[in-house]
Amino acid sequence: MPTMPSAIQQFRADVQRRQYSPHTLESYTLDLQVFFAVTDEPLERISFREVDRCIDTQQQQGLSPATINRRLYALKHFFDFLNDQQLVGAIPVKPSHVLRRSRALPRALSQEQLDPLVAQIQHPMDKALFLLMLRCGLRVSEVAQLALKDIDWAQQAVLVEQGKGRKDRWVYLSADAVASLRVCLKQRPSGVPGDAVCWNQKRPSRSLSVKAIQKKMARDAKAAGIVASCHSLRHTFASNVLEQGAEIVSIRELLGHASITSSERYAKVSNQKVKQEYLRTMKKVLHRSKG
Repeated sequence: MPTMPSAIQQFRADVQRRQYSPHTLESYTLDLQVFFAVTDEPLERISFREVDRCIDTQQQQGLSPATINRRLYALKHFFDFLNDQQLVGAIPVKPSHVLRRSRALPRALSQEQLDPLVAQIQHPMDKALFLLMLRCGLRVSEVAQLALKDIDWAQQAVLVEQGKGRKDRWVYLSADAVASLRVCLKQRPSGVPGDAVCWNQKRPSRSLSVKAIQKKMARDAKAAGIVASCHSLRHTFASNVLEQGAEIVSIRELLGHASITSSERYAKVSNQKVKQEYLRTMKKVLHRSKG
């Protein structure tokens, strides 16, 4: 039986071979460290009772169900690996351990909120970042990692490689996103590393980080007097295309959701579409009843 650090290193190597993102790799490692910090049991003796105690400790610390469930997923993934290697028998993480949580519905931004936000965005690169999230539904991490080679100008699309869920996908560009990208790239400094689309304006020799993009959005939203984030732009994209008649399956592909359940959440917030459908059908019903 390997020691705990050795087992975690073997697990990390397996995760890397499966081409999970560096962010996922580090998150798994930290989550495992949290669990093993509260138990002295060797690997082969860890049971559901240790998992129960870990959950209780985290709840007492006030952690959200989402955070605890994420850590449980990492722990289960780890023991699944050990089980496959025949290093342990039973998996201590059970379906009953998963905490039920109420999921806040996505909040799309209204046009009245978007207008002052757009007015705050001045730099061509910032405008391109904004439209890639608002018009194309890219995650902030996908925007930060976008490379010149990923842009297909002829098809007006970008290839998002190894996004969340490890599934590559094509995302299509609106006319204003294409125009904004062209203006942005005309001002792209020569020292930008590799073929990254985005760059650090203060240090052009560095690519733009996710945190830097989030700070830009927070600053512009505050100046516009609204509450908005990079993720709310993605939500707005999904809600907009749904209200204009896009199917859930198409939204799943555009957003790169691993499960259609994630995409179906947007149907719950598309009140405007429901209202329009109601008014359209009720008009027909009333017309027929008059006849």
